[in-house]
Amino acid sequence: MLSDTTVRSIVRSHGHIIRQVEQTEVAALLQRSDLARLALLVVPHDQPRRRAGWPAELNAAVDAALAAEQAYPPAGVSWADWDRVLAARRAEATREVEALRHLGPQLEPDQVLVTVDEVLTRKPEPHRFWELRTAHVVTPDGYRYLSGGGDSFLQQLFVMVLLGLGPRGVLLLIADGARWIRAFFTEMLARLPAKTMILDWYHLHQKCTEQCSRICQGKQAKRHLLLRLYRRLWRGDVAAAIAVLEAQRSQARNTEALESLITYLQARQAWMVNERQRRIEQQYIGSGQVEKANDLLVARRQKARGMQWSWDTSDALTALRTLMLNRGWDQYWQQRQVLPLTSS
Repeated sequence: MLSDTTVRSIVRSHGHIIRQVEQTEVAALLQRSDLARLALLVVPHDQPRRRAGWPAELNAAVDAALAAEQAYPPAGVSWADWDRVLAARRAEATREVEALRHLGPQLEPDQVLVTVDEVLTRKPEPHRFWELRTAHVVTPDGYRYLSGGGDSFLQQLFVMVLLGLGPRGVLLLIADGARWIRAFFTEMLARLPAKTMILDWYHLHQKCTEQCSRICQGKQAKRHLLLRLYRRLWRGDVAAAIAVLEAQRSQARNTEALESLITYLQARQAWMVNERQRRIEQQYIGSGQVEKANDLLVARRQKARGMQWSWDTSDALTALRTLMLNRGWDQYWQQRQVLPLTSS
């Protein structure tokens, strides 16, 4: 049986090999003038995800509510889903209730969806963390995971975006709006004409909840403030949301938290859209795919209680997990080849 030290050494060694090959390939691809004509090597969509929807037993209640032209949803169906159902019924009155159960977002034929995030793993020093960056790139043909750190991660993501888009693709990037992600979108992707970035609703919702816990005096005050904020932010009215916070200043328990939330909203205002309308139009509003990637690539193995990591081991282990999820595992161990970004 191999000792823990030997296992760590093996993981670090192969992780280092993978990262070196990745960086070499990215450098070579960036020198090419025909990058837009190459295609990203992806994992095919041969196992489509289970479509979200309300339970089938709610169909009768939904059918009755539609027949009565109710403005409010039946029990068990959220307001956001009900908005989508009503919009779909108006657009196509003959649509069956069973079909209305599944109105989630779908990738458009020329669209590339990129979700980006970061995961913190604990350093040996108290209260210190490493930042591992992750991405999930989805094209009409398939998907690809990405992990790493610093500028090398950004360069690889940049190349993957160009390869995925090709000459006519449209980019949709969804993220939490961290400074490095905003810089990547506005600076590294500046030359791309067809691109959109939106702030992930989950992270926005979470940030408001956390900060309002510090701002408000009591649960009832917090609930009331969050309700007012969510109504405005759900419709993309950031100015109105900030006005609500400013009106809370005299009652705030923690003005630093209040200022922090206002600054957060102001810095990301350009990427905060009408989430309600996008939901009705069955467009993406969340970065759930990269949240799942965070779990698969990092959290399941590296976030257990009491775990501490060196950067070399944490990054190497993530590199191996990424290789496996991209289905390059057998190719690496049998042929000693790191999965390339493109087949050309």
